[in-house]
Amino acid sequence: MKFSHKILTFFILFFVSINANAEDKSKDSGYYFRPTLSGSVLYQIQADHIISSNKKNNKNSNGFVYIEPNFGLHFDENWSVKTQWRIQDNATLTTRDKQNPERYRTFLSDNRGFALYETGLLIEELKLYYENEDMKFTIGKFDPSFGTAHRKSKRIGVFASQFAEDYNLREKLGANITALLEGSQISFSSFFTDSTDLSKSAINDRGRELSNNGLSSNTGSFSSYSVLIEGENLLTIDNLFYNFGYRSMGVDARGRKRETGYVAGVEYLYKIGRETSLIPFVEIVRTENFSGEKGRVGNYATFAAIGKYSSWTASASLMIRNIKRPNTLFDIPKSSTDRQLQFSIGYKFTDNLTLDVSRAVISENGFSAGIFGASLNYLYKF
Repeated sequence: MKFSHKILTFFILFFVSINANAEDKSKDSGYYFRPTLSGSVLYQIQADHIISSNKKNNKNSNGFVYIEPNFGLHFDENWSVKTQWRIQDNATLTTRDKQNPERYRTFLSDNRGFALYETGLLIEELKLYYENEDMKFTIGKFDPSFGTAHRKSKRIGVFASQFAEDYNLREKLGANITALLEGSQISFSSFFTDSTDLSKSAINDRGRELSNNGLSSNTGSFSSYSVLIEGENLLTIDNLFYNFGYRSMGVDARGRKRETGYVAGVEYLYKIGRETSLIPFVEIVRTENFSGEKGRVGNYATFAAIGKYSSWTASASLMIRNIKRPNTLFDIPKSSTDRQLQFSIGYKFTDNLTLDVSRAVISENGFSAGIFGASLNYLYKF
């Protein structure tokens, strides 16, 4: 039986057993058990246009549709099955870059444009979930996460979250346990990369992740883990938020080496008035043996200032990526530094509808360009 089928079978058996147990209890209580469904769907339309560039033969315009449904089937106040799906442009947003396996988006790529036929439907998460007032527990396919700059909710312009997705941990099979403390939480995850049929995508098939391809955490065993702590009021300073993390990911191929990484991030909410605030944000990441390549080092830095007034948001951000490697595979230099300088303004029409516009200068893979981008987002909750 395939591993993905085993996961689905486990969830079905779990649902049947818990439903039967609940019905037995309901005979005495007079209450009939009914699972409840909740969730949200994020709709995003994003487009950008290159104003100037030193890279020739590049399409100036690019655009795509991104849809992110999140569903939760709740059996009671503690137990549920949660899943996240993504409908995305597999040519624009990917983690299958052969030269840079961690790369989420190459902004100055050769395949810019509008290609709806590249849109795929993938299963980002499918997990059994338990939560009470003291802890959370997850088992299945999930995103362990790493850092916070990749979160779309921060609204650091149009492009920042896609840049930071490079070092985020996604699409893993394993388990997570999180301790819920006063004002903070500590989580531990053990996992390996999903290389089952769940790693494919429907409509436009991105293909199955190759098993044991030498990349970090792609071992088929629980040889990788991460530890994260996130909270507020650091050093008893009100509104000072923080996140710290460590990851260690095994490899299963000769000539490769275990990847280790660290993240440290802080942000401070400075309230100027009743509807006005300023949020300085910094996040630093360092990874050694990045992607499992021996001696390859990845350094990321994000510096941002986010101003908010009523429904308006304005931000300035600088993101830096430096990759050092001992070998020159694919004619790539031993050291490369990419930058993204971005100025943005956004407006929140309602609690669920936002528009962000950005002007960015991006240096990437030896090329540079000035880019104008816009992102329209709508979040539907039920």
